[in-house]
Amino acid sequence: MAPVTLTFISAIMWGLWWIPVRWIEGMGLTGAQASFVCNMGAVVAIAGYMLIKRVSLRMTPRVVLGAGLIALSFSFYSIALTFSDVVRVILLFYLAPAWSKIIEWAFLKQPWRYSSTLMLLLALLGAYLVVGGDLSLASLNIGDVLALIAGVSWAIGATLIFTGASPQTSALTLATVIWGALQSLIFALLMGETLSPEAGTAVIGISLVLGALYLVPLIGLTMWGAMSLPPALLSFLFTLEIVSGVVSGALLLDEPFGFYRAAGGLMIFGAAMFEAVMTLRAPVSSRTPV
Repeated sequence: MAPVTLTFISAIMWGLWWIPVRWIEGMGLTGAQASFVCNMGAVVAIAGYMLIKRVSLRMTPRVVLGAGLIALSFSFYSIALTFSDVVRVILLFYLAPAWSKIIEWAFLKQPWRYSSTLMLLLALLGAYLVVGGDLSLASLNIGDVLALIAGVSWAIGATLIFTGASPQTSALTLATVIWGALQSLIFALLMGETLSPEAGTAVIGISLVLGALYLVPLIGLTMWGAMSLPPALLSFLFTLEIVSGVVSGALLLDEPFGFYRAAGGLMIFGAAMFEAVMTLRAPVSSRTPV
């Protein structure tokens, strides 16, 4: 139960991550810039720890690629929070359990149960309600698209890490935050952004500290969970983020919530929890080559 418990803790922390991201944005940094600076603070902190402890950096290419995809998920998720409603981003990202279940069935040869079909239908219906019952591409903004990509990237990355040789958690965390910094920088450059002088050294310094003190333990817990739990179960457990993120977003930002989003969120969360219970009652086999 240790991986399950710590995954729940990290899920709650991820659900509140929008608060520092929005604060940093309000101080003058864009979402991509904030993600880059926070990841750089995390890089310095975890690299220093590994240097002192002489932790091995040995990782397989599969795990490095998985870390890159999870980093892309984290980066796009953070950036999406500055382009769209917090509630909307979180709920669209949490189609990830559906993608994870499909990957486990297609590539890890896990059995497809009736509950899996029910979970997928509920998750998709929930997403439909979250976007207001509008399936047209015009209803999606850049934040919504980034949230959807983040969910798919998370599902694939978690699968690669779970099926790869397990490295040291700190080494995997370092690889993830390095990937995250590079990806955020590239995104910022593609958007024509630079580190704005108006942001000031104070907010950059606070962002670096935030990356070291908040992002490092958060990603470390997440990576340990990714190595210990099947990707679909990991994604299901992370839906607790919906509770902390959606409730805090609705209360602190006074964002529109309403019946449709509430019903959609409950469908996504309920489907994931139902599948998690079924998975825990009948554990899937351990790592299976993709």
